[in-house]
Amino acid sequence: MLIVGDNLKYLMKQHDIIDNPNNFDQTSIALGLGKTIIHMEPADNSKETIIYYGENIPEDYYRTEQLNDRGINIPPKSCILASSNETVKIPNGYFGLLQTKGSLARLFVSLTCTDGQVDPGYNGNITFEICNHSNFYVNLKPKQLVGQLFLFKTSTKQIELYNGKYQNAIGPTKHKSE
Repeated sequence: MLIVGDNLKYLMKQHDIIDNPNNFDQTSIALGLGKTIIHMEPADNSKETIIYYGENIPEDYYRTEQLNDRGINIPPKSCILASSNETVKIPNGYFGLLQTKGSLARLFVSLTCTDGQVDPGYNGNITFEICNHSNFYVNLKPKQLVGQLFLFKTSTKQIELYNGKYQNAIGPTKHKSE
């Protein structure tokens, strides 16, 4: 069951789900863009570089950038890692699903590469895998509302709460091998 309206507003307050209660949006919780961006590119700019899933990625493939008020121009057909400006806490008995704000999606920009689930017990910033699928540069500014988090009631509270490798994230998190 999707939690909406006054039930969502009450749940947000009762469980301190987000550190900014003004992000309530009737059917979801609006999420803003954080100030830290991670670019991932080969260290030698070679197009032949292979990354192996499940293995560590060399640190020199990552470049971290702090955004100023002008934000970031995301080039066409490119991707970055970013995060929610807000810290999110998903209570036991609920499950979060991240979606791109509709107005941003209509620019052919997505916040997730299908990794939009937020498990019960998760606490931290939510990492966005932002992909610009368009043929245009798209500018995003810090704190600009880019995502929406939908909360669903789970069928039971009898599950192990999330305590995985991305717990307590501050800013975007890089790939972590299994």
